[in-house]
Parts: sequence; structure tokens; C-alpha cells
Amino acid sequence: MKYRILIFVLCCNIYNYAQRKQVRYKMVQFIPECNQNHLSKKVNKNPKHSKPYALKKLIIVSQNYVDTLTTDKNGYLKTNWEYGTYYLFEPWKYYKQIPPELLQNPYDKICLYEEWRKEDLKIVVSKKTITIANNIILLECPDKHPCKTTQVNQQ
Repeated sequence: MKYRILIFVLCCNIYNYAQRKQVRYKMVQFIPECNQNHLSKKVNKNPKHSKPYALKKLIIVSQNYVDTLTTDKNGYLKTNWEYGTYYLFEPWKYYKQIPPELLQNPYDKICLYEEWRKEDLKIVVSKKTITIANNIILLECPDKHPCKTTQVNQQ
């Protein structure tokens, strides 16, 4: 009887493991040239320099749960997930806060509400593939944030 229970538990664990897939993705961000000199005629819109998205926290939202994941020192996102769709957000978006680059600047509140809804990464894990849509690969210059305004909104 003990062996049957042991075999049953072992089979359940194997079945659960078979429904999961290891996700390993190197995250990098491309750094734009934020030239403050407006007299410069050459403005590079295609960043050449990149840096790993290292030691950054992301909030994972899925149908089954909400969790936090931190990239390693080389920028790798490593986890083992069940098949499904996962949305990853930077903490300021998930907690509906003001992004760090807008703390000292006027911003549009309606635009900020829309930014909170946009995921930074969308990862779809299926039996055969892992599909990743990365929306934080390109950094913006601090003065180019879409919600930054030139005047303070009164609300």
C-alpha cells in the first residue's frame, strides 16, 4: 500500500513538472544619446550602446498569481513557469506610482493612467515555444517621457 501511494505521488510530481517550462531570457536596454546641446545637427536615433537590465525587480501578473522576480547581475530573467501568459511590470507601474524621471517634472495624469496599464514584458509559455514581447528594451531620455508636460495640469 505504501508503494502505491509513493508511486501516485511521484506520478503527480512528474505530471506537474511536465506542464512547466524553463524561461531564461537576457534582458538588455539600449541607451540613447541624450544630447542636451540643441545646436548639434547630428542626433542619433539608433542607440549603439547597451547595458544589461541587471538586478532589477519586475512584478509578474498571471491568471494564477502575482509574484516578484529579480534579474541576475548579468541581466538574465530565469524562472520555471507553467504554460500560459505572463505580464511583467516595473514596480512603479504595478503600484501606480509616478516614474522616477517625472518626480520633479509636471506630468499628464491621464497619460500616466494609460502607462500603468501597459505591460513592460509579455511572455507566452507554450509546450513548443516561448514568445517574448519586450517593451522596455529602449530607454528614453528623461525629457522625452510621453507623460511629461510643459505646464502643470490643475486637477
